[in-house]
Amino acid sequence: MSAAEHQTASTTEAQKPGYKPIDEEAFEMKTGSDLGKAALFVALLAVILMVVLYFSQQQNFTGMAAQLDEVQGVKQELEAVQGQMTALEGEMEALVESLKDLPQEARRVVITSMLTESASKINFLSTQVETQDQQAKLQEIQKMIEALQADM
Repeated sequence: MSAAEHQTASTTEAQKPGYKPIDEEAFEMKTGSDLGKAALFVALLAVILMVVLYFSQQQNFTGMAAQLDEVQGVKQELEAVQGQMTALEGEMEALVESLKDLPQEARRVVITSMLTESASKINFLSTQVETQDQQAKLQEIQKMIEALQADM
């Protein structure tokens, strides 16, 4: 297409209704300016987004640190309770062992009490009898009862 034909085509196109000729320099400058503003806006949004994400992550780390401290406290309390439970189990075993011996212990206490009672009755009887021979026998019985109490 020659320059004359190009000129003719441009004038014919210019005459179409609603058609405006384009000033290429103004278009390029306007587009460059608009893209710069858009790029600046996007960069500002990116910075704001990074700040928001940073502070939210910082908040999450702070919350997790607090929860970790709570978990450590609960763990220490649990260890203390386990120690107390171990001590309590030891005391319970000792109590069970002593309860196993309780019938023998009760029997021993009853027998010792009966021997003490018998010794005091024999002592009383030794003052009530008339002969020395009877008193000697009762004192011998009383010594045997005392020896038996010492063995218990």
